[in-house]
Amino acid sequence: MIRITYSRDRQPLAEMIRDDLADTFQVSVPILIVLVSKQSNADPHVQAEIESARRERAHILPILTDSSARPVALAAARALDFSRGYERERLLQRLAQAAMTPADIRRANRRAFTLIAGIAALIFGIAVVAIVSGGVAFPVAEYNEEATFQAQWVDGLIRETLAHVQPHGTEDALRFAATYEAAPTRLHYYIRGTATALAKGSA
Repeated sequence: MIRITYSRDRQPLAEMIRDDLADTFQVSVPILIVLVSKQSNADPHVQAEIESARRERAHILPILTDSSARPVALAAARALDFSRGYERERLLQRLAQAAMTPADIRRANRRAFTLIAGIAALIFGIAVVAIVSGGVAFPVAEYNEEATFQAQWVDGLIRETLAHVQPHGTEDALRFAATYEAAPTRLHYYIRGTATALAKGSA
């Protein structure tokens, strides 16, 4: 059941809404539509209707009809702003949402989940078929080209920087620890794993 509460100055709008809902909308949960205006905020009858709906745990839909602030009792309710004009389709859409029971919401969620899962499975299946059939292939050549470029870049960086400090003979190898320490810090990561040294006293 849908009830509409309003002050006398909003009667034309209330009658318009009532006519739109008469034959097109039926609900199984109690809904109170409140036409919020400066006059309705001071109307004891309207405020009593709001309090009654709150006690009954009915769904309350405030409709803002001017720039007046909604009463504190409606602060938490989602409102429709019709201060610039009445919009029938927005009202019907909001009422449809308000009229949904928890079971309706669960069914809608299940349908949405099933649809999304079906789309995801379809996309996955298409991708698998494309890969298996050779329609889609990994860009091996591009991977190899990138790996070669990185290897050349690292090699050039190390070779150019270490040319004057790398060991060239046995004596240099014996002092390689000092050579390693002399290398720029940014290259330690590259040379640490390949550093070798001869034990002191070895031939």
